[in-house]
Amino acid sequence: MIKINFFNTEYGVIKSYNYEKITVEIFSKTYHFIESDFKSTDNFVSKINTKDILIGSFQLNNCDYYLHIKDKRLYLTPYLNGDSPGSLNLFIKKLHPRFSIQKTKYSFIVKDTYSDENIEINSNFFVSGRTSFINEVENEDQDPYIYLKISCLNYVTFLEYTIAKKDFSFKTTKINVMTNSPLKFKFQSANNLIISAKKISQNVKLSDIKMLKSINLNSEFKNIVNDSIILKINERLYIVNCKNEKINITTDKVKDLLYKNSTFTVKKSFVSLIIKGKISYNTEIRPNTLLTKEGTVLSELSWLDNNIFVAKVKIRNIKKLLNVHNTVFLGIGRQKLHPLHYTFNEEQKVLLTFNSTNHAIIARKNAGKNLSLGNLSSLKIYSRWHKLKILIAKKYAQLYRIFNKNKKINVYFEKEASKAVESGRYVFEKVLSQKHLKSKNVFILDKHSEQYHFMKSKYRNNIIDRFSFKNYLYVFLANHFISSELSNHVINTRIFNDSLNKKIKETPLYFLQHGILFMKPHDNPKISGFHKKNMTNNIIKSVVSSDLEAYEFKIMGYNEFDMMKTGLPKLDKAYLDNNADKITYMPTWRPWEESEIINGNIKKTTYYKSILDVIKAFEEENMLNRLQIAAHNKFSQYMKNNFDKYQNIFIEDPTDTLTNSIIYITDISSIILDAAYRGAYPIFYWKEFDYIIEKHGGTSPVNSENAPGDVVYSEKDLVNLVKHIINNNYKIPSRIKNNYKKLNEFNDNQNTKRVVNILLEDNII
Repeated sequence: MIKINFFNTEYGVIKSYNYEKITVEIFSKTYHFIESDFKSTDNFVSKINTKDILIGSFQLNNCDYYLHIKDKRLYLTPYLNGDSPGSLNLFIKKLHPRFSIQKTKYSFIVKDTYSDENIEINSNFFVSGRTSFINEVENEDQDPYIYLKISCLNYVTFLEYTIAKKDFSFKTTKINVMTNSPLKFKFQSANNLIISAKKISQNVKLSDIKMLKSINLNSEFKNIVNDSIILKINERLYIVNCKNEKINITTDKVKDLLYKNSTFTVKKSFVSLIIKGKISYNTEIRPNTLLTKEGTVLSELSWLDNNIFVAKVKIRNIKKLLNVHNTVFLGIGRQKLHPLHYTFNEEQKVLLTFNSTNHAIIARKNAGKNLSLGNLSSLKIYSRWHKLKILIAKKYAQLYRIFNKNKKINVYFEKEASKAVESGRYVFEKVLSQKHLKSKNVFILDKHSEQYHFMKSKYRNNIIDRFSFKNYLYVFLANHFISSELSNHVINTRIFNDSLNKKIKETPLYFLQHGILFMKPHDNPKISGFHKKNMTNNIIKSVVSSDLEAYEFKIMGYNEFDMMKTGLPKLDKAYLDNNADKITYMPTWRPWEESEIINGNIKKTTYYKSILDVIKAFEEENMLNRLQIAAHNKFSQYMKNNFDKYQNIFIEDPTDTLTNSIIYITDISSIILDAAYRGAYPIFYWKEFDYIIEKHGGTSPVNSENAPGDVVYSEKDLVNLVKHIINNNYKIPSRIKNNYKKLNEFNDNQNTKRVVNILLEDNII
């Protein structure tokens, strides 16, 4: 599996990445790298007329490879030791004999002659920061604090002893000078920067600059420095300039360092977005590009005067963006300077929305008040007609509440208001069967749903059409949401409309969950949107099915009052057909590949390859007639349109596979727990487990020991296990059953009743 160690976006963009192929764009030219390109020798890729630079590093089979330009030639090489024409050149300066340097096949080993501890120089030495080497050790009085200096291009690493930590560590610094500079910058240690020009030289400490925010430089530099010099040391910006008749080097938080205030507007003009900004910079800075965090250049920009700029971003270029959300940066060339920020507080978050062919283009202020451009699938709410309906619904709801203050209205829905097969439906039906209800209860459902006609004929006015005026009206009227999905699904997964978002986030939610929470990573609050400190929905209580699941909720910051231990209502009526004989594979959806789906690049996704690998493995064993695939609906449509012989094995609604599947296969989808409850044999296919968990971020609590199913890591092992299960008459081992019972303690089919009792106790219905 190919992994990315690091990639410098000031030189290029990663266009696509999966575990066996990486596509990058370097200076507007595209390059593809597959496993066979990672060789034991230099891989000369092409000629590029630019200076020597290190673009990035990748890993395959525990070996680091470096993509870099040397002597106007682009190389992919494992070499750091100079033993090949394409090797990166490391300059190692020994400052004390304690540490020896030994050459290896590709690199060097740094060895402590006192303790024999050693470390090989690898890609970590090009990542800014501190890497501990030898801990809990005293430095001799006569010994220095700096032992080695390793230089390569704009990177420098020092092996230093730190008194406070009592350790030897490697401290790596990366420096980029972003503007023309008559000054030279080099490091004497990780903390000591030497600034020089001609015969003038001055040593400054980075720690002093950070603490004081500004340090005066030698006045002789004033005659040399005419314009401000911007440099980035690691991820921190510094400015050298003349002010108040002195020359200084200054640093601070980016916003405080660079500008006093910043505003912007976004308007649509034919085939482009016109972005106009006003920035009061602290010094003479002239960014000349708009670009994304990933390094994609969106547009050049023009300055109308000292503070005002304008840029024209073509809509077709926004449609090509790989991410759904893209923060916009101002840059100097390809080097990002700062996000385009809106300094002042305004309630308006969404600036512009419209549909363009199959895309929805969104311009908004994100949580950091920076401009974000969105590239999503088109949606009705972004049309002018629906925007008007939303506005009228809001006004009508305000008027209604004046005369009906005490009227309780509960709104039920499921995924994207497009299904009626989950817990939302079963709780809704159970509530309507109660006598003496004190509330109005409605269910939002798309007209195109397979369940629509049944639900509409049975519950009539209690079923509200998705995207209808009443859909929007009941959002504004709702006292509570009751759903197996988070609140935004009352209309869609993502909603970019300020009025709707405000009401949706405020409305209390009884969260029924669509599956038992266990397998996906959720422990890291910096990454997990479901973590309580990050939760933007007003969740009152969440359904849990066991003490083990409740423990995972507690890891995310929730307490006992936030949970209702009832079990999933949808399982009350779960069953498996007596003649069930299908083998279903459902890989969990990979949200980082969503833009590829939107842009029609399905074949570039790991999702596509994973499914195709399983299909071929079953086909080779003459078992294709038993296989069915529960896939993302757009993927299913694509396969049906392009592969005639596979048409019948794709099922667009995963819930349709639960009743006829005697064996269920997934990576980390919670649907496998539904299948196991019904009696299907559960298999976890973890060929890409590490990749999936890495992309989700954080760690997963599931492992091969506690997984409620058998675990395999290859297609061959998968089909062999399936054949063994068939030959063993689908008998599920007690180990799997016991692991499952730890996750789901309920099997009395009374989950819905327990939920409704809580709604009654809380005076919701």
